[in-house]
Amino acid sequence: MKQDIKSLLGPKVLLVISVSYTLFITIAFLIPITNQVPKLAFPFADKSIHLILNAGLFVVWSWYVISKTVKILKTRTLVVLFVCTFFYGILIEVIQGRYLATRGADIFDVVANMFGLFLGLFVVNVSKKFIS
Repeated sequence: MKQDIKSLLGPKVLLVISVSYTLFITIAFLIPITNQVPKLAFPFADKSIHLILNAGLFVVWSWYVISKTVKILKTRTLVVLFVCTFFYGILIEVIQGRYLATRGADIFDVVANMFGLFLGLFVVNVSKKFIS
């Protein structure tokens, strides 16, 4: 069963998924907001979106890294990935604050991103036995 999943989610497929997902969320976070975009009607919708998208970002890149490693995923690899995705979120916020008139930088978005990364780390730790 493990071999079937690993061959289905080979490194090349996971790389394409990871890069595509990263491009998708980069575009989603950087397109200007207009009045035509519907507002979500539940509390902390924006923060929830940040949390979910960043959890997904960490998961897809972790799965790619796991698919490339031969034996066991080292903790330091996950730490490096965590730090890189955390700074990616900060970079997005800086770009939103400096270059997009319809968006703004928000420290609470960075906090939501960080909690999303922790959620992603939890998902990776639970799921890595199925893909490694």
